[in-house]
Amino acid sequence: MNWMKTTRNWIAMALIATGGSAQAETYDVIELGITYDRASCMNWAESVLYRYKNSYGGGNIARGSWVVYGWDMRPGDQDVVIMCPIVSGTVDAFLVVNGETSQNDVSFTVGNIQSFWNQ
Repeated sequence: MNWMKTTRNWIAMALIATGGSAQAETYDVIELGITYDRASCMNWAESVLYRYKNSYGGGNIARGSWVVYGWDMRPGDQDVVIMCPIVSGTVDAFLVVNGETSQNDVSFTVGNIQSFWNQ
């Protein structure tokens, strides 16, 4: 899907521009799926990040207009973003996990957030 590739490129560029993707950092971007509307996506994203934080540990969680951020999530002090952009009239949620940590830590976080998302 062309829009998905464009979205991933945009995400990667945003991470680089904000210092989120430095030399030794690891990150992953996955599509979580279509949601009913942005409000539902945002509420679910916030709930999922709080569930992850309560289960595995982490720092702060904050909500923007179309993204929910999680900082210093365990293991490995990772930063997590769940985005709820409107793509071609649909809300398609994406997850970005980024940190100065191992690919195993990132995979652990992605897998567990995706699991919480799908519950």
